[in-house]
Amino acid sequence: MKNILLQHWTGNQPELVQKSVANMKKYAIKCGANYRLLEGNGFRSWLATPCQKLWMLDEEFDEYDVVVMVDPDMFTRKGLQENIFTDVTGIGMYTEFQANLFIKLQQQYPLLTDKDFPYWGGAIYRLEREHRVEMRKYLNDAEMTAHSGNFNDEGIMHRLATHARIPMQKLPGGFKWCHCSYREGIEESAMIHIRTKTIPTGNKKPKLDNYYTLVKRGLI
Repeated sequence: MKNILLQHWTGNQPELVQKSVANMKKYAIKCGANYRLLEGNGFRSWLATPCQKLWMLDEEFDEYDVVVMVDPDMFTRKGLQENIFTDVTGIGMYTEFQANLFIKLQQQYPLLTDKDFPYWGGAIYRLEREHRVEMRKYLNDAEMTAHSGNFNDEGIMHRLATHARIPMQKLPGGFKWCHCSYREGIEESAMIHIRTKTIPTGNKKPKLDNYYTLVKRGLI
């Protein structure tokens, strides 16, 4: 198999992004995969920055069996042995958090949603070639623009999955592959998503501060 791990960033890279990129490069090498940071609005220049993650569908990546896209504030938990490319199946994360967001998406865009098809969290996508090729057929600039600046890549991915008739296919373990840094149970996570919250109900700090707290705990 030939696989690649992607991240995307537009603009100057703050320290947290640099650290995430270094972390994910090491993980890709550990998994026997390639790595690439996609920079700038190279997917559709007029779409909001989060939408640029759809770049992963481009035919330039058709040589890869599996493409994984993760946000540039994601980190692997220290000691992680599982290979996201070969030890795991599924496309994206769907928990009660995404379920609530999906309800809001349906309310706001009733003509661009279908409750029978998946909605995934946008911090990690894992797409095999057949799904990428099929979803690419349905890229529609007008529909994507409707989601830009609001539900962004998550809304677009739902629409593409609906067109392509792709079923849910959740990543295993609930929050495991995108465990928010403020949630309990982070010791059992695979990947950690650095957030500004320190607890679920509030108490925010800069993401970099929360990153260093996890480093001190030996989790990153």
